Amino acid sequence: MKSPHTHAYLYFLISTLFFLGGCDGIKEPVPPLNTSPDKDLSIYINGLLETARAMPTSALARGRLGMAYDVNGLQDEALLTYQQAAAIDPEDFRWPYFSAHLIIQTGEYDQALKLLQQAISIDNNYSPAWLWRGSWLLKAGLNEDAMVAFEHANNLKPGIEGEFGLAQVLISFGQYSEALEKLDSILETTSHPYIYRTQGEALRALGRTDEARIAMIRGKEAKALDYSDKILGERSIHLRGHSSFQYAQQLSASGHPKQALVILKRLQNHHPEKTCGSNEGVVLSCNLMNSSAIAYDRSGLPSRALEVLHRGIELNEEYIPFHITLGNLYRRQGKLNEAIDYIDRAIELNPARGYTHEQRGRLLFGLSLFKEAQNALMTALELEPQKRTTLFYLGLTAIETNNWDDALGYFKDVTNVEPSFALGYVFVARSLAELGRYEESRKAQSEALQYGADQSELKKITHRRRTLELQSEALQ
Repeated sequence: MKSPHTHAYLYFLISTLFFLGGCDGIKEPVPPLNTSPDKDLSIYINGLLETARAMPTSALARGRLGMAYDVNGLQDEALLTYQQAAAIDPEDFRWPYFSAHLIIQTGEYDQALKLLQQAISIDNNYSPAWLWRGSWLLKAGLNEDAMVAFEHANNLKPGIEGEFGLAQVLISFGQYSEALEKLDSILETTSHPYIYRTQGEALRALGRTDEARIAMIRGKEAKALDYSDKILGERSIHLRGHSSFQYAQQLSASGHPKQALVILKRLQNHHPEKTCGSNEGVVLSCNLMNSSAIAYDRSGLPSRALEVLHRGIELNEEYIPFHITLGNLYRRQGKLNEAIDYIDRAIELNPARGYTHEQRGRLLFGLSLFKEAQNALMTALELEPQKRTTLFYLGLTAIETNNWDDALGYFKDVTNVEPSFALGYVFVARSLAELGRYEESRKAQSEALQYGADQSELKKITHRRRTLELQSEALQ
């Protein structure tokens, strides 16, 4: 394995070669430095490599090979190949642009910015390039240059990304009030957690601690704002092997299940269903079958999903995800008794997983078997303490058994685990009202409002509390 120093030297050498225009003559395409055991990846890479060899003067053939190396984690090969593509066609924006994004991963801001500048000198009208430039300059402490970059990006394509960058620069200058104005305006059109966290930092700097606390909670565990970048996204079509499996799962979960199925079907050419029943096929083939079933269901083909899962169980009855996915599918179809049979089998195969006990509790709750639901949920909580969804369903179960003290305790635990969960405060307010603690209920309802609770839910709480107060007054 190469040391970070080796990578740094290689990146420095490559960025230097970009500026020198590469070397004289057309170089041989760069082969993989190591042979991958992943058939899907190795077959694809070898095909692109042969194309690049057959078309030595094609920058596109060389660049596609570089992109395949890039997105599949072969960074050294990618950088060398991008340099070759740039030597063949120095006017293509993509090769220095992609290289800059690879180099920035090592924290080499100076080299990455030089390559990014080379890309911008080829096309200075691509706004995401200016956004990245602003972001990297800001991280490198070059705040004034970052301001210029974000302003230029905003001029090319006005939007929240450029405005947020400008707000970050204002914070770096200590201009918190001006930054807060921009952030407040941005948050009228988006609820991105990272922007809330940045708003919290500005509020805290201004001494507005209560507002800062709420903003920071909304920005809890926020990931940095990512820029919409079509050119950078071009690389994803070259994902293969395990990387493409992960990409397919992301596509399926983000509302693109049909695109996911295209990838999953291709992978099944290398890991067919029949191998799910063999020892070596459990992880790959069974995983692909289960993910395909989920994608079919999300594509509006639940019967196709059920067919795949039942075939899977015939091949490998002890593969737990098949049972869990079948349980979830039947639950969504309202077939709770069928669902619970599969969840019970999953628990039998592995009783130490909290998730399946929670699913069992939720199904029993749906069947109005509240005592049994409570027992299942308590088991889940013992295995996965302080899990928000388990605590929430325990609270709902306590409501159904008219145990408002326990309900209050569970919903308070929910808000402690996830302080920005508005519905948790709604049920804290409801529980307090049922216990006759009306002022505390109002306070909890106010917190629910601050965290964005649904207005119709808040109206129900207000109406119920008023009814209880009137009943209490009538008894006095």
